[in-house]
Amino acid sequence: MLRKYSSFYSFRNASTLVSSLDGLNNRTNGDKLLTYSERFSKLYAQSAPETRKTLFVDLVTNYGVNKEALNHAISLYSKNDQMYPEVRTSATATYVNLIKAIGNLPGGVAQVCEMRANILALLKRETDKTTTSYLRHIELATREVLTSWFCLGNLKLERLTWSSPGDILQKVAEYEAVHPVRGLSDFRKRLGPLRRCFYFSHEALPRNPLVMVHVALVSEIADSVQEITKRGDPTGKEEDQTTAIYYSITSTQAGLSGIDLGNMLIKKVATQLQKDVPSVTTHSTLSPIPGFRPWLIRNLKGNSEYPSIMNEKVVEWMSEVSGSKMTETESTETLLKVISNEKTKKEQLNSIKHILMYACAHYLCNAKRNGMALNSVANFHIRNGAELYRMNWNGDTSHRGINNSFGIMVNYRYDLDMVHENSAAYTERKQMKINENVSKFL
Repeated sequence: MLRKYSSFYSFRNASTLVSSLDGLNNRTNGDKLLTYSERFSKLYAQSAPETRKTLFVDLVTNYGVNKEALNHAISLYSKNDQMYPEVRTSATATYVNLIKAIGNLPGGVAQVCEMRANILALLKRETDKTTTSYLRHIELATREVLTSWFCLGNLKLERLTWSSPGDILQKVAEYEAVHPVRGLSDFRKRLGPLRRCFYFSHEALPRNPLVMVHVALVSEIADSVQEITKRGDPTGKEEDQTTAIYYSITSTQAGLSGIDLGNMLIKKVATQLQKDVPSVTTHSTLSPIPGFRPWLIRNLKGNSEYPSIMNEKVVEWMSEVSGSKMTETESTETLLKVISNEKTKKEQLNSIKHILMYACAHYLCNAKRNGMALNSVANFHIRNGAELYRMNWNGDTSHRGINNSFGIMVNYRYDLDMVHENSAAYTERKQMKINENVSKFL
């Protein structure tokens, strides 16, 4: 029924939007702009979820850039370069100013966060190219506004302890996505001796952790998350620990995806730890490799856009494992059979450890899109200036770890004196900082 009359619904939404925002343009400011923002805020809040896509599209099509005004501003600028503010004002879409004004309403920042989460979800499902283009415009506008609102100066770093407010403790436990909390004793340990948990908060989203990180203070760069999360309290003195392991980073707000809060949190925590625990001089993650296993299966089946990892070296390794000479086709089929079976035993994986480590190094270092690491976690840390330091066999032996990456985990090491240089090399020249611990597998 809805699909049959979609054009009617679109017309109705558009007319409602236009009547609500009648007279709004990119010169509107002050209390008048705030009034328009209140109208749109109410219209959005009262709209049914299935009609919000139309609302966003109508907002972009009806309240974008006034081309005549922009052309006039460009003409003025061509005669007088002091008129560049006029070009900037005319080039700003009206809906951008409207979104900014919503942030001045009670609960407005939270609403814009919710809007962007809604837009990102719509983009994942949308197949129409024109609609996608409109949604990307509004997504970009909300992202830019949220980036300015959630800058480091507006964020508060807070340490979670067992004496923190109960509702905050509960939210952190529920939000934890990388290594889910396994009951009260597990949570106590994560907040106990030689452990830290930090999060960012924002006054516009009170009592709501935005992004959080769990840290273990240890004597060397860890290679097993089970060692960190195993039962019982860790032993040792805090002043004897030299390394901070960031073993879980979780963002809690879908609307803040891509705003770079995780990057700011890691560096802020690293700086704080150097003050609190001067003996800690090394900072490293112990990170999962989501997507490696399915990528390897696609790669071996020829369904990947990257060259197959099955070369003469791997064929030779497969022959050694099987005890007989194998062809490339036989090697591919045999390896696929082992890695495609979710019930494959650890002993079988151990027999092809060198092949999986080789494939993983290839995936992390060479599988790229537009010059950037295909793996989202690798791209995140290397873009932030970390070094791809080491791959760890049996780093995560849980079912989830085996299913994601055959249990392999990665250390991304943060040298605080080099992060800006490393980040620039990666973002500007597509050069990854790779330690010999990893490159030796290639």
